[in-house]
Amino acid sequence: MSKDMSENLNNITDIRLLIPMFLLDKLKVHPLTNGLYPISLGKQPHFKNDAFSKSISKDYWLFYCHHTNGKLFYKNKTRKVKHGDLVIIEPNHHFTFFSEKSNKTHNNSMQSNAAIYWLNFSGNLAENFAQRLLMKMDDGLAQVGTLPNVVTDFDNLLELGRRGYTATNVIHAVHVLQQALSYLALQLRLVIFNRSSKFNLAAIEELMRNNIHQELNLSTLAEHAQLSKFHFSKKFKELTDSSPIQHFINMKIQYACNKLDNSDLAVKVIASELGYNDPYYFSRLFKKMIGLSPKQYRDSRHQ
Repeated sequence: MSKDMSENLNNITDIRLLIPMFLLDKLKVHPLTNGLYPISLGKQPHFKNDAFSKSISKDYWLFYCHHTNGKLFYKNKTRKVKHGDLVIIEPNHHFTFFSEKSNKTHNNSMQSNAAIYWLNFSGNLAENFAQRLLMKMDDGLAQVGTLPNVVTDFDNLLELGRRGYTATNVIHAVHVLQQALSYLALQLRLVIFNRSSKFNLAAIEELMRNNIHQELNLSTLAEHAQLSKFHFSKKFKELTDSSPIQHFINMKIQYACNKLDNSDLAVKVIASELGYNDPYYFSRLFKKMIGLSPKQYRDSRHQ
């Protein structure tokens, strides 16, 4: 999106985009869009009449509060919503979102950038995307912080109304939406993990890189993190979806791929550099993970 377009979006008070029915019918069946697509979306500094209310809806709703505050009535509970909060409303639930003009903005820039981004979305994969978020949320509410990437993605989505409903524009918008929801899920995990733990993943990965040429066992890694092996493994997998040792092996295989691509070193030499004294074991491990033997992988760059 151009600088002029960004400035135009920031200067507009309210933006609301409803996807036309003729286009929704196409989005529901097109193989590149039927997984996830927007039904309606918008950006407002605060809701008209100070409330956004919906009766039972069969689709998901998302609200992202960018430098603004509000209250959410949902599932018979009223909760405060702060700037940087994300809200996901599940299908078949009534909700009301009350926005508030905050008098506690830190500076004029924050005040001018205050907005609520909202999105109604559906698709064959909508539940999968939503549940990936909801599993790390408190009944549909969580703090993700101020995320420029997400704001840019939403503004790009809203530009669809200006660019027009061509197939290329719509397909691109759908994948921007997937990117935004995926990034929010990642950010949620990082925020929750960092809040509840002093676990330093970057330090652990640095230790792994510094010892890429030898073996590292679970005891050494856990001791470095000052945790028991059980708690270390549990926390590591929560953050990376991988066990510590598998993560270390992945690093070794990535190192091997780089050497195979950028040097003429023999496979047994590369294996030895990574602490594998048995080159045949290394080759079997490499093929299990990459799908090609080291020799086949090296030869494939010429094909």
